[in-house]
Amino acid sequence: MANRIHSKGAFRYEEFDAGEAGIYPGMLLEVNSSGDVIKHNTEGARAEKMFAQEDALQGKTVDDVYTANNPVGCILPVSGSEVNALIEDGQDISIGEELISAGNGCLKSASDLESGETLSEVIAIAAEACDLTGSGTSNTLAAVRVK
Repeated sequence: MANRIHSKGAFRYEEFDAGEAGIYPGMLLEVNSSGDVIKHNTEGARAEKMFAQEDALQGKTVDDVYTANNPVGCILPVSGSEVNALIEDGQDISIGEELISAGNGCLKSASDLESGETLSEVIAIAAEACDLTGSGTSNTLAAVRVK
């Protein structure tokens, strides 16, 4: 299990208020019209490569959720940087697989688009395998290389 979101490479750090509850470190985020961050909510769509980071300065870990209206530490990694991103439950990802937004803050396989959905952008490439197809699995952090 990863204990940090940032792994390798350069990134810019930003802070925004949480525009909703339930934001976990490793989630793909977007800025809403109020200037707050929310979970990226459009499956397969273009996204700013911005991930919620653990709030280590407050003694929090990658397991601690952000609550609405509180500051969220965000990293914006450059292409080629490695982060531990939240992978959607039910996915079976291989190293080198292209990952897209699952529309709920998580990433999922680009080959797992819903029928009729159109792929707009690959967010990252899987840097480690992750099989979440068994019973009792949940969204899990896994290493990805930002595209």
